[in-house]
Amino acid sequence: METESISLNVLFEFLWMGSGAIFCIIWSLSNLVNNHKKSDLIWSFILFSTGLWLLTGSFMFTGFYLFLPSVVFIHIPSVFLSASFLYYYLEYLFLEKEIRFHWIGFLPSLLAIGLLFPYYLESEEGKIQILNTIQVSEYGSILSGLNLGIKLSILLSVGIFLIREWIPNVMLSIFFTKRAIYSLVFILMVWIDLFIGSIGFSLQIPFFRKLSAYLLPILMYFYYFTRELWEPFVSDVRDNIQKNKYEKSKLVSVPLETIDQKLYELMIEKVYCDEDLNLSKLADMVGVKSGQLSEYFHKRYGFGFYHYINQYRIEEAKRYLLEPTERTILSIADAVGFNSKSTFNRVFLEKVGITPTDFRKQSKLS
Repeated sequence: METESISLNVLFEFLWMGSGAIFCIIWSLSNLVNNHKKSDLIWSFILFSTGLWLLTGSFMFTGFYLFLPSVVFIHIPSVFLSASFLYYYLEYLFLEKEIRFHWIGFLPSLLAIGLLFPYYLESEEGKIQILNTIQVSEYGSILSGLNLGIKLSILLSVGIFLIREWIPNVMLSIFFTKRAIYSLVFILMVWIDLFIGSIGFSLQIPFFRKLSAYLLPILMYFYYFTRELWEPFVSDVRDNIQKNKYEKSKLVSVPLETIDQKLYELMIEKVYCDEDLNLSKLADMVGVKSGQLSEYFHKRYGFGFYHYINQYRIEEAKRYLLEPTERTILSIADAVGFNSKSTFNRVFLEKVGITPTDFRKQSKLS
């Protein structure tokens, strides 16, 4: 009876992490199909790597690696690469920087492939032997070090960004606003998970390693169901960073009237309807650097690029909603530059005070 109970527990653990893996992989593929911007491709890769991480964990922590030992370390190179990509993604998300890869970011992943090469040259029996002696053999220590390394690389990637951009520029009070509370919980959970896992691998505490692995699916499910609440928080932090970064003006040599006129002309041309429009692309059209244009928005209007563009998108959407021929809300969202209906509904509600559907209903009654 005890053996049967243990077997059921192991099976439950395998299914729990396996379900998280499948969830992340399907989410990444869905995001890849529906969105084609570079930032979306990076996010899809991060999700896919997380799915691989959970998949290999489900085999390693339950002993199922005995049936498929080749699976165990396939996540390591991609997670190392995801840690590098995560830094670029955070720069895009909070600083509106164009994503540009640097060759240094690929080095940890290439090093991991080199260190894993001897493992994958082994036979199935040889791989199992390495895994069974991973805590006592020299090569096993290297493999355990790689598992610790991927956690530390993520902590380092996010930590550098926090030290360089968040700590000097973001007020702590932002994290405790009503619209930020879910994001704060998610951030704390991520750091706790990575910290527990790092302690588990560095001090060889199996319970901590397992706990970290079991928390990861919870994190991904939590983020999936609260990600729409994350966007307002990102917007608040982005504005806070940019306002504090512009104490030293970059616009001294740039005539503001020229920017005013060029933006006016571009808005007449409805460039805001391009869903791929970003700060860098608009800055190129205006003829200034992205940092200068970002500062211009904050100096001139007190808000950033996305607030500026969304004003025009919402006004255009209102015009469509008032037309006699009714278009679907999704088609209007696409037409004015939003890449999802939920984002369109949220921004419309923020700007107008009611949803697009209610706006259309009220216009018919008046």
